Amino acid sequence: MAKVQRNQPCPCGSGSKAKRCCYRPACVIDVGIMPLEFTEDAISVLRATSEIELRALFDQLLYLPEVDLSLQVPLPGVITPEIDQAIRALQNDDGEEFDRMLSQVVPTVDTVDHRMNLAQAVMTLRDQGRISAKLAAMAVFELDREQSILFTSAVAESIGFLAGDQRTPSGLLVAAS
Repeated sequence: MAKVQRNQPCPCGSGSKAKRCCYRPACVIDVGIMPLEFTEDAISVLRATSEIELRALFDQLLYLPEVDLSLQVPLPGVITPEIDQAIRALQNDDGEEFDRMLSQVVPTVDTVDHRMNLAQAVMTLRDQGRISAKLAAMAVFELDREQSILFTSAVAESIGFLAGDQRTPSGLLVAAS
């Protein structure tokens, strides 16, 4: 199986060379939670992808949680003060406060299990033909990073449903409590 060369653009879409991004030794040690079969498959899918297309795929990750409810991160059964403040910020259309609260909520729900479940949901949507193989591969790489845009977006989408601010993919509006 062909591997990404050190001087090629990193498949994660960062625009950096692979040797300075996801393929540097410290990064592999720090993150590396995705199963080998996921990452090997992602490498083979993204191998011949241009840098422009990689960047476009990376940009799509922000909106990916809107595709299906399975791409949301489960929030705690009890609404924490930070989640409550994030909900209120959404209801008051205060984007700055929402971003501040989101940055506090994400670390509390960011677990290996949640990332793995999100990656599995992405792969399932790929297998169903609902998202492209390249977008799924990019999602797997990006979820393997220390700070994941996809994971953060999935948490934001989950909070949006609690706030009654988001519609389900079928168009239903979730009622706020």
